[in-house]
Amino acid sequence: MLLLDIRSVFGDYYVFQQDWTQAHRARDTVTMLQRETPEFIPPEMWPPNSPYLNSVDYSIWVMLQERVHRSWIHDVS
Repeated sequence: MLLLDIRSVFGDYYVFQQDWTQAHRARDTVTMLQRETPEFIPPEMWPPNSPYLNSVDYSIWVMLQERVHRSWIHDVS
């Protein structure tokens, strides 16, 4: 289980960030995380799209977009 590996490295001090995928919001997943993780924040309280939580993702997407648009794309197939 991933949580056991995380605990073996970081102890009880870690941030396990979820996103809005259906599997992360599944009833069984939420129940297990409420039971197994300290200070679990339920999905109802997750911000749907926060650059403060996903700053790396946003910066990477900007760089990728710039690279894609450097050259003309003739055909996508």
